[in-house]
Amino acid sequence: MREDSILITDDNGKEVEMRIYLTFDYEDKKYAVVYEKDKDPDDLVAFVYDDDGNMYAVEDEEELAMIEEVVNAYAEEN
Repeated sequence: MREDSILITDDNGKEVEMRIYLTFDYEDKKYAVVYEKDKDPDDLVAFVYDDDGNMYAVEDEEELAMIEEVVNAYAEEN
């Protein structure tokens, strides 16, 4: 597995290799924006993660809007 990849176990117990697009901290939370290996990098998924490596899907609309702004700014710079 590549250094910029992580394994995520989906709801069915299947491990999926994800590529890390971007990580950042905002208001005491840590975020990871990832996409599935061998899939379109435009299909990004956002997670909040903790120091123990637990990841939780972001579902709040305001939080998703903030993440989208960060992703867009990152894309413009890179």
